[in-house]
Order: sequence, then structure tokens, then C-alpha cells
Amino acid sequence: MMLWLYFIWWFMLAGQHAGPKTYYVSDTGNDANDGLSIKTAWKSMARVNETIFKPADRLLFEGGKVFNGTIQLDSLDGGIAGSLMIIGSYGGKKAIINAGENGGFFAHNTQGIRLENLVFVGNGVDKNKQNGIEFYNGYASKWLSSIEIDSCEVKGFHKYGILIIGDKSDSTGYRNVKITHTIAHENGEAGMASLGKYPAIPHKNFYLAHNKAYHNKGILSKTTNHSGNGIVMAGIDGLLIEQCEAYENGADNRCTDGGPVGIWLWACKNGIIQNCESHHNHAGMTKDGGGFDIDGGASDCVIRNCYAHDNEGAGYLLAQFDCPLKFSRNKILNNVSRNDGLKNNYGSITLWGQNAQNSVSNSIISGNKCFVEAKGVKNGKPCGVRLSGSYFNGVKLHNNYFEIAKNARYINADKEVSAASVHFKNNKLKQR
Repeated sequence: MMLWLYFIWWFMLAGQHAGPKTYYVSDTGNDANDGLSIKTAWKSMARVNETIFKPADRLLFEGGKVFNGTIQLDSLDGGIAGSLMIIGSYGGKKAIINAGENGGFFAHNTQGIRLENLVFVGNGVDKNKQNGIEFYNGYASKWLSSIEIDSCEVKGFHKYGILIIGDKSDSTGYRNVKITHTIAHENGEAGMASLGKYPAIPHKNFYLAHNKAYHNKGILSKTTNHSGNGIVMAGIDGLLIEQCEAYENGADNRCTDGGPVGIWLWACKNGIIQNCESHHNHAGMTKDGGGFDIDGGASDCVIRNCYAHDNEGAGYLLAQFDCPLKFSRNKILNNVSRNDGLKNNYGSITLWGQNAQNSVSNSIISGNKCFVEAKGVKNGKPCGVRLSGSYFNGVKLHNNYFEIAKNARYINADKEVSAASVHFKNNKLKQR
């Protein structure tokens, strides 16, 4: 009899998650309901957060309605590759997650999650304290996988609109992350970002496409490091960013040692930025404010077929700060720059290495078209090529086209550099 009762209990327990379930949340719901239909929907975020979600489960909020609080998931929740747990909206409109001063979504030590068709709103850079959407791998040594964000909007958060982070060890990171058709605006640190335990590269295989990052102006009270970036990705081996747009970011950056950029990567390997547009971005103070950037610790990365225009900083920047990861074998190919470098003497193409041990090395700049129009200059003098400092080694600047306005320069160099440092060949110059 006891054995029979045990089997009855086991089958009843298993039946609670026999197959995926769809849960509904409505502003007219009731937390005493089972949540398994629109008529028996839950009401509060508290009821959502006390539930354990399994692979292929769906959590749907009523479209067009506002739900206060933070969606929180932990290691008991989630799915697997091919059977993701999905969080979205129903009813034809996007539900609004009103986070106030907190985060909109926080997933800790879990994987197999897809967010879709949701709006996450914080109460502004000055009042909010957190990130809009955050996936955090806090394990000491464990990969997490299969994260997707599609057709969402994230705005009004103090830190990052979207942040993917694993910072506990060199091998703690995320694999197979996709962010698509998503908008991030009016956030402080950046619209979209990834971070690892510096200087490790713990993440692998990220894909960002058809996203927009704009009006992420920065944090006025922050002076120790830059803020106000559009899309800034770090710590990834295998990154593809395509068909994305970043504009009007960075105006409130108040750091003088460094500045924001529209779309860029650093501490990455095998990264590609292609077919993107970045424009009207701001430095805030004395540095950067450019369109695109391959920065410190990057290797085997490329920016190609992109369009930068009307940026205060460089159209395209290659830069290496004091970083344990060496900068090498990066490329800027077949891009267009128009009317960039409107502040602080930046060029359409700009190179900067911090010191002899941290130089911009073994890189190629080829096939780019640079139109230095010098319209709306804030200060300084725009140029086609800016060589900031003299720490370069084996850079080839070949087969580019430069069209330079009368009140601009072709090359602006702090010091004379040798052909072994930066080699110019077959570049065409038109002075207007």
C-alpha cells in the first residue's frame, strides 16, 4: 500500500510539469488563480516571481498594460537550447514592465530564456539605480547558454539598458546569445553591453542585429569613467553585430580621460561589425564621441561596410589602452565616413596607442571612403587621418579615398612616424 501511495504521489508531482505550460498575467487577474488561461490570469509580479518555470514554459503579460516590479529568475527557472522558456506579451500589444528605481528583468545563474515583445521602463537615469535587462552568471566556473532578446524596448535605466555579464572567473560566461530588433534608449551607461572578468574573454558566440541604441546620454554625476555608449561589447570570442544603428549618444558623459562611442568592442576575439550606421554621437567632454571603434585587447576583429557620419569623435577608431591583451590583426574595411571628427581634433580614421607596450599593431585600414566636410565643427580641426601619439606598429593604410574640405586636414599627427609604424600606400586625396 505504501509503495502504491508513493507512485500516486510521484505521478501527481510529475504531472505538475508534464509538458510545457503557458501562464498569463493581467491587470484584472487574481493571484489566487492558477494563471493557466486568460480568464484565470495572475495579477502581480510577486506571484510571477514565486513560480518555478521549466523548459518551453511561457509567461505572457497582457499587452498594453503596465505591471510594476522586476521579473526575477534564478537557477531553478529556465530552459535549454531548442526548448527555451519564453517571456512575452499577449493581445497584440507589448506589455510594459514598470521597474521604477529598480531593474526591469534580472536572471541569475540561469539559461535558456527568450524575452520578446516587452517594454521595460525605469524612472530615469538620475532616479533609477539598476540595469533594464540583466543576465548575470555568478557561478565560479560554469558556462550558461541560449539567451534571446527580440523586439523589446528598454529605457530610463541608470546603468545599462541590456547587460550580459559573467565576472566570477575566466571561464564564467554565456554562449549563444542573440539580441535582435530591440531598442535601447535614454539609459546611462550604455544601451547594450556585455562584460566579463577583465581581462578574460569568457563569452562565446553573440549575435546582435537590427537593433537601435540612441539618446543614451550618459551619467552627469560620473567622472571616473566614460558613460553614454550606444552598443559596447566586451569579453566575447565570436561576435557579429550587423544592421544596427546608434545615434545621439554620449552628450552627458563627464569623464575627461575617455569617452563614449556609438558601436564598439574591446577585449574581444573574432568580432565583426558590419552594415551598421552610427551618427551624431557626442564626446560629452574631451575624448571620443565617435561612430565605431575596435579598442583595447581586441584581436582578429573587423569593421566593414559601415556608415559613420556627423560624429564629434572619429568615424572609425583603432585604440589600445594599457591592457594585458594585445591589440593585433584588426581591420577597418570598405566603410564610409562623412563629416566626422567635429570635436577635439579627431579624424575620419583615428589611431591611438597608450604606450610602447600597448601599441596599435599589425592592422589593416583599406578601401574606406572618407569625406571630411568640416560642417558644424565644435572645436579643433577635423582630418582624414589622426595619428594620436606615436605607438603604432605594422599598420597598413592602403587604397583609401579622402576628400578634404579647405578648413580641414588630410593628416594630423602628433609626431613623425615611420613607414614601419604606419604605411601609407595607394591612397587617393582630393582637396576641395
